[in-house]
Amino acid sequence: MKIVESACEECDLLLPSAFVSSGSKLVCPRCGHTISDVASSPLSYPIAFALTSVIMLALTYAFPFMSFSSSGNTTTIYFYQAMSSLVANDFLSIAAFLLISLTLLPLLWLLLVLYVHIALYFDKAQLSFWHLRILQLIKPWMMVDVFLVGILVALVKIMSLAEVGFGLSFWAFVLFTLSFLKTLISVDLHWLWIKLAGPLPPYEVPDNAHSCAQVKLTHCHFCNAINPLGKHHCCRCQSKIVHHTRHKTTHCIAFLIAAIVFYVPANLFPMMDMQFLGQSEPSTIMGGVILLWQIKSYPVALVIFFASVMIPISKMVAIGWLCYTCQRNRPEDAKQQLKIYRITELIGRWSMIDVFVVAVLVALVHLEGLVTVYPGQAAVSFAAVVVLTMLSAMSFDPRIIWDPSPQSEQTS
Repeated sequence: MKIVESACEECDLLLPSAFVSSGSKLVCPRCGHTISDVASSPLSYPIAFALTSVIMLALTYAFPFMSFSSSGNTTTIYFYQAMSSLVANDFLSIAAFLLISLTLLPLLWLLLVLYVHIALYFDKAQLSFWHLRILQLIKPWMMVDVFLVGILVALVKIMSLAEVGFGLSFWAFVLFTLSFLKTLISVDLHWLWIKLAGPLPPYEVPDNAHSCAQVKLTHCHFCNAINPLGKHHCCRCQSKIVHHTRHKTTHCIAFLIAAIVFYVPANLFPMMDMQFLGQSEPSTIMGGVILLWQIKSYPVALVIFFASVMIPISKMVAIGWLCYTCQRNRPEDAKQQLKIYRITELIGRWSMIDVFVVAVLVALVHLEGLVTVYPGQAAVSFAAVVVLTMLSAMSFDPRIIWDPSPQSEQTS
């Protein structure tokens, strides 16, 4: 018999110890998944970076963001106008998504990081498990870095039309993005769960047991604790336990089908409509890529092509392939399938670049009688595609990749 404390959330491998000290890393020996990566100063680093991020976010709203000048006319915008301009054009859903993903969720996440780490630092305030659950749940939906890339792409699109200036808030947003990414890297939820909930309870299993499924155990995705298979809530953090079975891909497939449906109008209708000297020039996703290629903006054309065309298609194909192949797994295919799953999760949100480009152009390019940009009907459909593919990938449980196929079970 041997003692185990946790399991890998991606391959279900039982782990003898889940303790990680400051400045060290815990990696799954079977699939290479990073379970924990603790900074050398796990309390002070997140506090410093999170505080800097909050200050930079406040400055992003305080000063002019960018200016657009052409033929003696100048338009100056503030950061919030990226949302308010969409509301004025009756695109409330996209405006709400921008507000949530660029301000509300990042601010909530940063404030929780500050509260949790300051409380642990002084060991005074009362903490509850829902603080860490929220930190984990909202993390994939924050798109600050994607928006910054969207701004840079938008600038390339309009620099041939006019002169673009950068306000103080633009540079504050750049610093906010950098400090926010540093905060994300320095916060380790696995370490925080051990500090808050205490050591993981040990389990005694046979020496030949390699995964939770073999010994009728299951793994909590929130606090990493092992639980008996029949339990519906974690014995350590009381979170709802998601049991993985080969047939539980229904939600994943449903989100995938919905994404495919929305992807059709996203490519047929214009993404934005530029009115130049009274003439309307609607542009679809591929039309924008072709235009950028014709004006020799090859790198930006490739970025838009991969982010708005290749990535959504590749992600939908990859998710469908994973749902299909998980029914007939072979041990030698598991690592390859897991790599595809990780890439699918990593690149999914970057498809939102094109939507952010439209938001920036609508707010910035607004010179009456000369040139004005309006959002197109495809913007809502394409944003829905990105959200639905992200939900589809999140609904897929990678642990089923490592389960034996029905054929091998029958053979054995």
